[in-house]
Amino acid sequence: MKTSNTFWIVLAILPFFALVGKAQTAKLNLKESSILVKGTSSLHDWRCKTEQITGDISYKADALTLKDIIALDLQLVVKSMRSIKENGNYYESGMDKNMYKALNAEKFPKITFTLIDISNVKASAGKADFLAKGNLTIAGNQKPISFPVNATLTANGIAFKGTTTSKMTSFGVTPPRALLGTIKTGDEITIEFNASFKNN
Repeated sequence: MKTSNTFWIVLAILPFFALVGKAQTAKLNLKESSILVKGTSSLHDWRCKTEQITGDISYKADALTLKDIIALDLQLVVKSMRSIKENGNYYESGMDKNMYKALNAEKFPKITFTLIDISNVKASAGKADFLAKGNLTIAGNQKPISFPVNATLTANGIAFKGTTTSKMTSFGVTPPRALLGTIKTGDEITIEFNASFKNN
């Protein structure tokens, strides 16, 4: 797959973005990623990272422009989410078990995101900021979300980064508790992500 300035010229006119459902497609695969979820509790702030993430961008085989994107999907394995301390070390597994239970990981082992639309694009040489809209599914409950994203053109693909907030109860998830309910987790979470899609 080739990369060129055409990519970013098209990116600047993304309000005319349209999904194409039946074209012959090619893909960029997720090669590097980092997703950090942050929250609060009655004891201290907490955070966890996801260690197993897959995803891809499908686009028309004869093009490399975002206007020709057919789909962008991400899948996160719930039981690969690990609670971490400020120094990067892991907490005891008991904290993770409470999280997996709250997310009903046995029945819904993955959290997924599917891109729907891109708007409010501000492009410059090799970079762009825009608003992404998509469907986020957690514990079997799907909700539309919108959040700002920064994109950077790389040697053989594209990298995205951004931050968004949500509430666990919006997805039918009861904020987990620990130590017989004496430690309560706050409802709001912040999600920080970096995702780099590249050629095989």
